[in-house]
Amino acid sequence: MREERGSRVIHGKQVMLRPWQRGDTLAQELWPRYTEPFHSLWNIPSSNGFDLLNGRSAQRYAWAIDDRHRHMIGRISLRDIEPAGDGARLGISLAQPYVSKGFGTEALELFLDHYFGPLDFKQLSLDVAAFNRRAVRCYDRLGFQYVDSEWRSAGNDPALRLLAEPQYADLKVFFRRNRFETLVEFYEMLLTREDWLGLLR
Repeated sequence: MREERGSRVIHGKQVMLRPWQRGDTLAQELWPRYTEPFHSLWNIPSSNGFDLLNGRSAQRYAWAIDDRHRHMIGRISLRDIEPAGDGARLGISLAQPYVSKGFGTEALELFLDHYFGPLDFKQLSLDVAAFNRRAVRCYDRLGFQYVDSEWRSAGNDPALRLLAEPQYADLKVFFRRNRFETLVEFYEMLLTREDWLGLLR
């Protein structure tokens, strides 16, 4: 029988995953502000509902990422979960002080073992801002494959003004400007159970 989702505590070397609790939402709201200049553009919602996985449900599941001192430092979530359990869509966020320190990668490795193992899913999709190279490299290393791109409206986000500065010139390829708005490229990526198990061999 499939293990109940979100019911298990999973231990790693630096982090552990546990079911999300009500108090974690308040703790997440108190995280310090991100210092990355374009962070406000990381999570632009999809404009067309693009999703490889059909049969969406309203169910969502979430896990807290704790460090070895049991401080909640991140969140992993599933949404768009297929009723038959074939797949879902991944979300992950880390508190600013814990970014680029290996915590997110380890948490995802633990989670993927659980997702394709006891939870018995067949595939996992995600979308990521193409200019968020750190995240894209992480997903590449974990075996996610590029599937498609989508261009999303950035509205009038103040971060767009930074594109005029020379140090961000290399990011311009991920942005488009039409007559009315600026668009940001997002990658659609997919990991299958076969690819994940093959990566572990």
